[in-house]
Amino acid sequence: MKSYIIDRIEDGIAVLECIKGSKEIIEIPRKALPKGAREGQVLCQNADGYIIDHEATAKRRSQMRERLNRLLKKEQN
Repeated sequence: MKSYIIDRIEDGIAVLECIKGSKEIIEIPRKALPKGAREGQVLCQNADGYIIDHEATAKRRSQMRERLNRLLKKEQN
């Protein structure tokens, strides 16, 4: 099953970036996303379309927050 991050949504098109293996970028209609999907969320593609992976999204956000905090600490030193 492929996993994607919603990079952006504009003009009714969602731009998704594959997060495993290749850095494939695809564009799909906004209406193909699950209800409530928004930028930064992790999606998994299955036979029926896409589902939001809430656990992977939370983990990714936590990692990004930690990375930002480390960068801010470096700037303060």
